[in-house]
Amino acid sequence: MCGISGVILKDKEQNVNENILKKMNELIAHRGPDHDGIYTNNNVGFGHRRLSIIGLEEASNQPFIEGDLILIFNGEIYNYKELKSILKDYDFRTNSDTEVILASYLKWGTECVEKFKGMWSFCIYDLKKKILFCSRDRFGIKPFYYFDGLDKFVFASEIKQFSALAEWNAVANVDRLKDFILFEMIDHTQETMFKDVYQLQSGHNLIYDIENNCYNIYKYYDLIYNIDRKQEYSNKELLEKFEKTIKEHMQSDVKLGSCLSGGLDSSSIVMMVNRLKNNNVKQEVVSSCFENKKYDEQEFIDEVVCSSTEIYSHKVYPKISDLFLEIDKITWHQDEPFGSTSIFAQWSVFKEAKRNEIKVMLDGQGADEQFAGYNGFYSAYLGELIRRGKLKTWLNETKSLKSIYGYGSKDIIKDTVKYIIPNNIKAKLKLKLDKGIFNWVDVDEKYYKSYLDNLYRIKIDSLKAYSINQLLYESLPKLLRYEDRDSMAFSIEARVPFLDHELVEYVVSLDSKDKIKNAVTKYCLRDCMKDILPTKIIERKDKLGFVTPEEVWIRENKDYFRELFIDSCDRLIGLVDGEKAIEWFDNMVNSKQKLDFTIWRIISAGIWIKVFDVKL
Repeated sequence: MCGISGVILKDKEQNVNENILKKMNELIAHRGPDHDGIYTNNNVGFGHRRLSIIGLEEASNQPFIEGDLILIFNGEIYNYKELKSILKDYDFRTNSDTEVILASYLKWGTECVEKFKGMWSFCIYDLKKKILFCSRDRFGIKPFYYFDGLDKFVFASEIKQFSALAEWNAVANVDRLKDFILFEMIDHTQETMFKDVYQLQSGHNLIYDIENNCYNIYKYYDLIYNIDRKQEYSNKELLEKFEKTIKEHMQSDVKLGSCLSGGLDSSSIVMMVNRLKNNNVKQEVVSSCFENKKYDEQEFIDEVVCSSTEIYSHKVYPKISDLFLEIDKITWHQDEPFGSTSIFAQWSVFKEAKRNEIKVMLDGQGADEQFAGYNGFYSAYLGELIRRGKLKTWLNETKSLKSIYGYGSKDIIKDTVKYIIPNNIKAKLKLKLDKGIFNWVDVDEKYYKSYLDNLYRIKIDSLKAYSINQLLYESLPKLLRYEDRDSMAFSIEARVPFLDHELVEYVVSLDSKDKIKNAVTKYCLRDCMKDILPTKIIERKDKLGFVTPEEVWIRENKDYFRELFIDSCDRLIGLVDGEKAIEWFDNMVNSKQKLDFTIWRIISAGIWIKVFDVKL
């Protein structure tokens, strides 16, 4: 795991200023404290910061040069040993996966990415072809941002690196800022919250033609086209695929640990690692805990830890006082606002991992989106059952929803029709509803229609379609960005084994009844892990994740949060009607109704504007 940057001057008579690359490298020193590398060749320049994980030898440092090819790479190729055995014509001089990328490019060209299993963002400068070949992994685990200026094209691992450019101005992308404040939608398009800064989307390549100063972006991987419509569920096959991806993600030449929340996903990873690791190695896990039992998962964390004498537990107890002390720093590392204080809980976990010298951490991101772990999957499933005429199953599922989770009839009807209504009608209804709640922000029907079209890039007519949308647009992209920044802030490589593309393709291909059964989510994961996980974890029905007692914190410290809220409204003048927003804040906090995360999002947006001096 590393950090990359590149500058291409459009005037080929000019030479790249190394000081720009040095500054870009300095801004992401946290991503790679083990080596600092720069390469320049007339109007092309690369920067690289290395976090050494596999192939620790000095020869693996980057930029990596082999003949007429120069590579900078951020990520891991987990099947690099397998590829190395195929690439027998190449004379390897290192033990790294980095060199395997170049060897693969020499053999297969730009189609080499179709051979890789892993996470990556990289750029290969092909001197002969006079192109830059840039790529981002299938699910966007690793970041790749770019800025196309008048006289230069620049790419980077983090947006803050563009501040090294003399012409850089931090200007807000107002519509994307609205998406975030109102709906916590972020990273759902190629646009970012910064105007003129874009991200190469997951499963895409970018080819930059140096001669003509133009570039072409195309999709090399589409999950939709890799789904087997006739896939039958086998708990043995699912278990084998899960075991294989865990084994691949355990490859490391440095200390490896796991995040453990006590939920099904992280517990599955921890127990499978425990099953596969060397007997003389103790597995270390780090967990976020709270004294408030409503938000605490120690009961389940301890169940996993106590199931083996070979699991060693580290616990952190995030406090609101620490959040206030670190909020500017977290925002700087995140680059953009973040949706709730749960990101602070995750930050605290990686901070503790760093303190215990754990350099690689496995985490459960991506499981909810494919195994149907969120409540929103009920809506998609109920709508699908009605469409398919499965009335008896619909009645059984609604009965279970009522008995297990206390769903009311109105909730069930609303959930059933949610994904049947077309976007244009949904936009009108949503505008009417939200106008009564969020009367402090100016939006119109055109904005809502654009927002919904961005959100639902595919027709949500089944649980499977909802899952794909969650993986590609709605949920996963922002969670991966949060994870990448929180982990890299402490020079830790976060790995997400559930996002092995072969596993995802298999799980998404399964029938909906294999995911939700009698209102119990993740049925197939529970089923295949039933002989490995403690019974208490298998039978667990509630879901928390990296939560914090945010609502309690706000109510107990409402005067301080009110000050932060007012400051943020002042910074958001022109976008937010401060007077109406403060009135809304007071009504919300002083009432007994449940608080949502909108309060935090406004505060976070205001802090982001302050930290990066963003202009609206």
